[in-house]
Formats: sequence, C-alpha cells, structure tokens
Amino acid sequence: MTNFYTYQFLTRQPSRVNAIIWSIVFVLVVVTIITLFLFLRHRDDGKYRELTIITILCLLLTMTIQYDQWTQNKNSRANNGQVANLIKQMATERHVSVNNIYSNSTDLKDGMLIKMKNSVYEVELNSDNSSYQLHPAHLTNRKINLIK
Repeated sequence: MTNFYTYQFLTRQPSRVNAIIWSIVFVLVVVTIITLFLFLRHRDDGKYRELTIITILCLLLTMTIQYDQWTQNKNSRANNGQVANLIKQMATERHVSVNNIYSNSTDLKDGMLIKMKNSVYEVELNSDNSSYQLHPAHLTNRKINLIK
C-alpha cells in the first residue's frame, strides 16, 4: 500500500500535540509556584524543597520536549511547503484543482510520486530543485492510502 498525502495535509499546522504540551507546561508552572510557596513557608520541612526541585526538573524537561517539537515542526513545515508549492504549480499549469493532486512524499525529492486524476507520475528534479519533469510511472501495488 502506498501512502499519498493531500494538499490540505501538507499545508496543515500540527497543533494538537503542541496544545497538550503547553497545557502540561501551564500545570507544571502552577504546581511549581505552589510547591515553592509551601517550601518558603515551611523551610524546615525537606519534602517541599524536594517537591519544588522535582517540579522544576519536570518543567525543564517538558520545555525541552516542547522546543524539540517546535524545531521538528518548523523543519516539517518548510519541507511540506516545498511539496505544497510544487502541487500548486502543477495544478495551475495543468488546470487541475489542488484537491486532485497527491504526493507520496512530504519532502521535495527526486523520484517522488505524484498522483493526478487517474495517473501516477515520477518527479525528476534538477540539482537545485528549481525545475521538474514528470514521467509516467506504474505502481506495483495499486492500493493507495490517502492521508488527508
């Protein structure tokens, strides 16, 4: 089975994971403030100090994960944008809707497949990805999974 991605998938911003991580960060900030307040109020009790340290470490870990997600999303958006621009250009040149063109890759690369109407084409890019040629291609497995 070959996966083909729609134009909407390539232009969509991933936000569900970011929202979850930002919610966790918010909760950890609130918990850190509470444990810090309790630590300052009960300086003799070591459990509040340890809880404060644990929540600060969890907050730092979560912020690090969020930063990593942000950089990955930034790179993914750049790559997806290149493929989306190629699809948009093909749609304009061939007078086809962008909703009828699909790509089997989220990265712009030589040899990627484009499905347009009932035909499949292999994309040949030049060295700096400034021009392309389409060559008819035939899938060995006709099952196609459209990822929207």
